[in-house]
Amino acid sequence: MLALDLFKHYLFSRRAGALVRTVAWICILGVGVGVTALIVVMSVMNGFNDSLKGRLLAVEPHLVMTAPGVNDYESLSRHAVASALLDRRDLRARLYETQEVMIRTADGLFDGALARGTDPENLRQVLRDVKRAMNDKRGRADRPELDPIQTPIETGGPESPTDVTLGPGEILMGIGLAERLGIFSGNRITVIAPEALLLPAGEKPDFEQVIVKGLLVTNIADIDSKVIYYDRRSTLGRLKDSASKEVGIEVRLPDADAFAGLKERLEREGARVTTWVDRNSTLFFALRMEKIAIGVVLGLAALISSFSIATVLVLLLTQKRKDIGLLMAMGLSPARTRRVFVGVGVNLAMIGLGGGLVAGLLVCLAINYFPLDILPAIYYESSLRADVDWRLIAGITFAAALIAVLSAYFPARRETRLLPAEALHQRAAEN
Repeated sequence: MLALDLFKHYLFSRRAGALVRTVAWICILGVGVGVTALIVVMSVMNGFNDSLKGRLLAVEPHLVMTAPGVNDYESLSRHAVASALLDRRDLRARLYETQEVMIRTADGLFDGALARGTDPENLRQVLRDVKRAMNDKRGRADRPELDPIQTPIETGGPESPTDVTLGPGEILMGIGLAERLGIFSGNRITVIAPEALLLPAGEKPDFEQVIVKGLLVTNIADIDSKVIYYDRRSTLGRLKDSASKEVGIEVRLPDADAFAGLKERLEREGARVTTWVDRNSTLFFALRMEKIAIGVVLGLAALISSFSIATVLVLLLTQKRKDIGLLMAMGLSPARTRRVFVGVGVNLAMIGLGGGLVAGLLVCLAINYFPLDILPAIYYESSLRADVDWRLIAGITFAAALIAVLSAYFPARRETRLLPAEALHQRAAEN
């Protein structure tokens, strides 16, 4: 109570002096703004990373298993590890194939692509997952629903974008790749094996003509700009002997982050396994480094603002040296006096911290319910979203309290070293 009384009467009363009052308000505003900026920026980055992760996991299998030396489905189905994995009912395990291809349009344009062969049911599940990730509104109820397929071909009646079935000779093409080649739904293209580049002049390469049934939109640049999907059972059969072809099993787990145990077990049994983290390690490392760098810069800004508590306490203790001497002469011990003035500094910091926490959380709430579509097209998400990490809030609170205690302790320790008579004498001499 004594610390609170001194806080009110020594810092914000008319007797405190204009200089101490002004510096105290600057300290509160500095701490509050620093904490607000740290919470808002880190929460927005968390939201961006979570949105990106959700979109990636909609199209990326959580775990991919291949068997060394096995490059056809018949041999893979006889592989003991693969057979046991496909029989598990608690996992979404599906056969897949990938191969690098060249695409030639009717206008003579060429480009490279990655062809992914999958089953119809697995493709429909991928499209549903992509749609769910794209329409994760988080309070944006007024935003129109987005579809992962643009302008699908009519097949005798309305077809849901998430229930597209690819027939023989039909593919889905990433919208970025289609825009680069000037392709629209319904166009016919030629798919060529890349080893055709090594054939002697005049020799006919392996190729297959297919129809683009729809354009796939995932808002993931690596997918939209280079991937085509096809039914592995009925399309690109002429390219089955391509050197770049790879067959394996893609697995989706109930928890995308709980892959470590299964990966370790499959590798012990001789399988080659990669996870979604392995395949996107460069991207997530860059995002983590960016988050750390921004967090350090904003943290240092808030730290510098917190050091102004020491300035306030030095000014206060210098002005109130006589009062300190009187308190100590009346029986208040030096340790108790230090604790009182440390309490004054902590109260000062807690006002700024509390205001910053409230303001930061309100801004994050406003961002989620009133989104701003301000990000340019190069980002995966055009609107800002904030995901508050309560561990960050707890860390900021603890760090601010520790800095407040240290910033207030050392000035108070210096002033309370004086004996009561010395404090009164020095103050009287100054007057």
